[in-house]
Amino acid sequence: MIDYKSLNQKENEAKLIKLLSENQEEEKSIPAETNQPFSLALYDKDLYIGGITANKWMNATHISLLAINKNYRGKGYGAQLLKKAEAFAVESGSSLITINTQDYQAKTFYENYGYQVFGQLADTPFIGTTKYYLVKRI
Repeated sequence: MIDYKSLNQKENEAKLIKLLSENQEEEKSIPAETNQPFSLALYDKDLYIGGITANKWMNATHISLLAINKNYRGKGYGAQLLKKAEAFAVESGSSLITINTQDYQAKTFYENYGYQVFGQLADTPFIGTTKYYLVKRI
């Protein structure tokens, strides 16, 4: 009998990744790699002012989060964090970097650093805003 059961998200994700990795090896004869996380925080003395997180898997790095405290924006810190994530991507063997952003966030910022929109979704994650998906080949 088939049952639907709740399962801790972390445990469920590990099981799903295992299934997907097995399928990838079977279908493409390419063994899956272990995810390589990247996380960097920015401080002014003891005050947390921002940071960046990313994950490298196979030939791609995805920047998950990048944010700077509004009082520190426009001083180049976001660009520095982005460049450090890009260096991580290059050093770890990625051939591309992806990121997503909202229309009211940093689309132009990423475009200024060579990222190109490859997709968008209107009214996501709420009505009246658009989510953009960007990529940079490195």
